[in-house]
Amino acid sequence: EEEGGVLANLNDGDMAGCIPSLAACTGMRSLTLNYLNLSTNSCAALRSVFPRMATLRVLVLRGNSLDDNCTRLLAQGLSGCKQIQSLDLCNNRISDNGLDVLVQSLPTSVDALYLARNDITLARHVLLLRFRVLDIWGNTLCPGGTRVIAASLANPESRLEDLDLSQCNVGEEGAATLAESMRNNQRLTLMSLAENNITKEGWNAFSSILCDTSSINA
Repeated sequence: EEEGGVLANLNDGDMAGCIPSLAACTGMRSLTLNYLNLSTNSCAALRSVFPRMATLRVLVLRGNSLDDNCTRLLAQGLSGCKQIQSLDLCNNRISDNGLDVLVQSLPTSVDALYLARNDITLARHVLLLRFRVLDIWGNTLCPGGTRVIAASLANPESRLEDLDLSQCNVGEEGAATLAESMRNNQRLTLMSLAENNITKEGWNAFSSILCDTSSINA
């Protein structure tokens, strides 16, 4: 599971051959397969074994070679895992297309999605309000990317409570956009904006929001 460990020498084909043995683990609640060069073949194998893991709640696949096609395979396999709550796909190669697949196809039970250090730009509109926890730090958002997030934060049906946007190219304008979207938000409790080139001017956009307790006390 460790980056640079012995198992890191395995390739996608090797892992695809090993994964079917997991089908016997029908009571598994958490599965971690990090830094194992997983890609299309491995995800196809996982798609076949996930239906046997009805009690799976946490899936962690960090630091592999997962792309947008892999997200489709994973979502198909997880469709029957009605108890899964958390999916961690950090440090992969997932773009906006893969994010769309995850938002639309993951079981409704998934309320924590971790996608740090992928290739997400939020270049087009996608509703992110279904998740309670969303981590996309380290993705370089396009200039309008913060507006996509703001649209979900401003939506009264948003479930977002914990949002990590560190190192996401937010900038001054993006900070102002996010601040305004929080004016009537009653759910968000934590938002990380570290290392986004936000100056005093950008942070000042949050002042009136933070000093207004009406949404907190509502």
